[in-house]
Amino acid sequence: MVVGTMLTLTIALLPTAPVVNRCSVQPLRRSAIVRCQEATAIETPKMESDCGFDYVPLLNALQAGELREADQLTRDALITLAGERAVERGYVYFTEVPKLPVADMATIQRLWYAYSEGKHGYAVQKQAWESKKVAKNFDKFFARLGWKNKEGGLLRWLPEAKADEFIYELDKSPKGHLPLTSTLRGTQLLEGLMNHEAWELEEFADVSF
Repeated sequence: MVVGTMLTLTIALLPTAPVVNRCSVQPLRRSAIVRCQEATAIETPKMESDCGFDYVPLLNALQAGELREADQLTRDALITLAGERAVERGYVYFTEVPKLPVADMATIQRLWYAYSEGKHGYAVQKQAWESKKVAKNFDKFFARLGWKNKEGGLLRWLPEAKADEFIYELDKSPKGHLPLTSTLRGTQLLEGLMNHEAWELEEFADVSF
């Protein structure tokens, strides 16, 4: 899910369209809390959703170390959170990113951060994006996250796991490597995710790269 010709993902950049700020699941009370009942070695992070989205599958995948599955579940979650039109088309417009609920984006970050030992998550990527070494330069950003190969080309994402060149082993993946974001049609989607207001929450102030 990075740039160039190697990606065929469900989150993509297209021309602007009317923004629908609705989750396509049955709304529950604001900030409804979904909790996993299974005991784990790590205290289960707070899971909140402004539209009753079920984060237990993502939780379970991350607990099991199934990072490729967790990456796909995250991608699917963003499509659902973007609203009915995003679900119908199968991807998110970059103009819809600011409308993704803060509570839900924070939940996604908490889960990735907790079960990757602080290595992964959008807030981690944001710190890399704004670091002095990267300075919001996409080429440097991709290299920093390990989205480039030794020859300097971009890694290829393919639906078949054996052909996917990204790294889904926690001990082998570079910091900030996951979740992945498609920039096949441009970088505005990724930039929008890096600038989402959820990462300004006080609880993420100590996140570092």
